This record gives sequence, structure tokens and C-alpha cells, in this order.
Amino acid sequence: MTSQQVSLSRIVLGILALGALLAQFVMIPRIAKGYANTYPEVADLASPYVIVVAAAIGGFEVALLAAWQLLAAYEEGSPSGRSKRWIDGMAVSLCLMALLIAGICVHAGSVAEVGGPAMLFGVLGSVALIAVVGAARSRALASVQERYGGPLPR
Repeated sequence: MTSQQVSLSRIVLGILALGALLAQFVMIPRIAKGYANTYPEVADLASPYVIVVAAAIGGFEVALLAAWQLLAAYEEGSPSGRSKRWIDGMAVSLCLMALLIAGICVHAGSVAEVGGPAMLFGVLGSVALIAVVGAARSRALASVQERYGGPLPR
């Protein structure tokens, strides 16, 4: 990875973080308020869903932070046990994000009985994300070990 690619990656991470913060604190609450006004019979679900979605986006932000730290470790060029911890932290935060979204979809689709088939697709997408994160974690660890020529220090 060249220094230009690292810089571009950091710009993309910054844009994603800014977008996540905007979604977390501006867009999602406004959308929930609009739906609560349109569908007063389920308005009581707006606040808990906004809180859970904000927590899920927080998990995405933690994953972005981990990616930033991995880029910093890559630039340093020295193996570090921190790299493995950041990869693990990214995987855990993305899986927690997927579980939170799946929980909302299960609750909305089966308990509150709103949302219809889209809730099933939300659950399936969350399960798929967990599978992808597991594969990506394995690939990232193998890539880091290959780069440094052996197992990572603790």
C-alpha cells in the first residue's frame, strides 16, 4: 500500500465517520419522528428503536476507529499485538452492530407486527454481515501475519 493509498483510505474513513455521525444524531431521529407522526399507533416504538440504531451506528464508528488504527500500524511498519486486537475489536463491533439491527428487525416483524417482509431481509442481511465479518477477520489476520512473516506478538 502506498502512502497515497493510505491517505485516500483515511479520507474515506473520515467521510464515513462524518456520515455515520450525521445519521446517528440528525437523520435517524428526524426520520423516526416523521414516522411516529405518520403512524401514531406505533409511535411508542420510535424512541427505543432510535436508541438501538444509534448504538448500532456506534458499533460502526468503533470499526472505523479500528480501521484508522490499523492504517497507523501499517504506516509504522512494525508488527504489533495491537493490530490483532484492533482486528478483533473491529470484528466484534461489526457483529454487535449486526445483532442490534437483527434484534430490531425481529422485534418489529414478530412482536410489534410491523414492517412486513423487509424485516426478514433485515435479519438475513445481518446474519450475512456476521458471516462476512468472520471471513474478513480471518483474511485480515492472515494478511497481517504474512506481511510480518510470522505470528503477531501479543
